[in-house]
Amino acid sequence: MTIATSNSNSTPTSNSNSIPIPAPLPWQHCDILGEALAEMGGDLPNAIPLIVRLLENPASPIALPGSIDLFGHDCFHVLLGRGFSAEDEAFVVGFSMGTDEVCHGWHVAVFKWVAQWLYPQVYRLNRSQLAVFDRGFDYGRSLRCRNLHRLNWRSLVDSSIAALRDQYGLA
Repeated sequence: MTIATSNSNSTPTSNSNSIPIPAPLPWQHCDILGEALAEMGGDLPNAIPLIVRLLENPASPIALPGSIDLFGHDCFHVLLGRGFSAEDEAFVVGFSMGTDEVCHGWHVAVFKWVAQWLYPQVYRLNRSQLAVFDRGFDYGRSLRCRNLHRLNWRSLVDSSIAALRDQYGLA
């Protein structure tokens, strides 16, 4: 999970209700998953702190349900239309955990406690960001498709983003 210290996807522009209007994502013009991933960039695995990797990387012996490698995590960013703000990251991680059929309330409680108190400051989630995590989790739970974190996302790079969203029930 990559956390930005500020909302990197919003602009000072706002609508009549004073809600920030998100800046377009650099990959929004792409139709194919692989093209969008090439546009987005992202963190290298060794840039992710150990405690984050322990809980969120499926290769970890103590990974929580919904853990996904960085490639798959980035695929979720594209399919969900989320950027890299702390709120976007919280939503994506919540979504990933929410689609996991073995994720229970105690898993969520552990993640939220660690993300709020033990993650390095730049990765730490505050109360409002944890509320966004909850929305992502609930969205993942609402889907008929389960365990999306287990898909072989590398085999889908030539797929249409719209077709993938449709196939997996992502609005």
